[in-house]
Amino acid sequence: MASDLPPVVRVALLTPSGRGALAVVGVRGLGVGDLIAQRFTPRSRKPLAEWPDGGVIFGRWGDPEHGEELVVVRHTADRLEIHCHGGLAASEAVMRSLEALGAERCPGMGFGFETFRASGSFSRQEIEREARDALPHVAGPRAARILCRQLAGALADELERIEFLRRAGNAEAVYTAVARLRKAARVGLRLGEPWRVVVTGPVNAGKSSLVNAIAGYARSIVSAEPGTTRDALTTRLVLSGWEIDLIDTAGFRSAGTVASPTERAGIERTMAAATKDGLVLDVDDASEAIHLKMTPHEAAESGTPKQLRVHSKIDRTTLAASGTRGIATSAATGQGIDSLITAMIEALVPEEVVDPSLLSGAMPFTRRQCELIRELGFSRRRDATQDC
Repeated sequence: MASDLPPVVRVALLTPSGRGALAVVGVRGLGVGDLIAQRFTPRSRKPLAEWPDGGVIFGRWGDPEHGEELVVVRHTADRLEIHCHGGLAASEAVMRSLEALGAERCPGMGFGFETFRASGSFSRQEIEREARDALPHVAGPRAARILCRQLAGALADELERIEFLRRAGNAEAVYTAVARLRKAARVGLRLGEPWRVVVTGPVNAGKSSLVNAIAGYARSIVSAEPGTTRDALTTRLVLSGWEIDLIDTAGFRSAGTVASPTERAGIERTMAAATKDGLVLDVDDASEAIHLKMTPHEAAESGTPKQLRVHSKIDRTTLAASGTRGIATSAATGQGIDSLITAMIEALVPEEVVDPSLLSGAMPFTRRQCELIRELGFSRRRDATQDC
């Protein structure tokens, strides 16, 4: 029944009631900008809808010429704050005027979510606490920006929207929203740890030189003597805003030609590192590799999303880079290094290409959140490929 549907916009006092220099009224929900525009006139006369996220707008409430002076802070199109004089009178007048336009006041201080299950709740305060606890441990600026959006309310706002849809009986929209959150969790659960890239291949294939070229400095020892790298050497760096552990490993030899127990142990560690979650760069020497030409059919079926074939020392061969299987590179000239980095990021974080919106909106980032989202019970199937 239409009369049972929840209102689109909610309003709440975000500061403690009582005397004070400033009071903050929060307004959230679909259409909040249009609602506030009916009562608020910016001094610049620039429409509220044209202000960017993060905008701080000075103006008057009520009468455009003589109304109460206050500030509206636009966090997102669906989440704004009204900063007015302290005490009860000013904030109460603002909230009552919004209620007259159809907004629903939340009791007490701040916004809260209805408890979905007895096992836990999606309280805004709990999500903010988890985000603050996680921020010191994020891996890279991209992860930090994603987590800051959740701290600013992106995940809480989306969960509140899902609750509106649930109460309205729109099961299909709830299923779609929950499915999107579960997909986004693949990255969200990794925000606190670097992505792993393991560099493997035969001895003297140029793996260490390739690592140095990607890192931009001489991290690994480079020598013409085969087997110089005897252990897995990790270089932590930031590529395209993502923190990555680039692991240079001991090279493989032909069966029966391992030089020493030390080298054998390094190869065993290589195998262990390569089997863990991450990306594998399978490197060979282009000047010695054979059968590098490939047909279009082979190109379509070669490799996997978690493995890239890389040819080093392409400057030492006359073979055209465009006709090779995999990515042709040269640590000496820099050829193909940028292309390799791009391919690495696309393989590690395919969401950037397939669906960038997964990285720019709400994202679960703890196992607790994922469990509660799973308990919503609107998913019509269980997809083993989803982390949440």
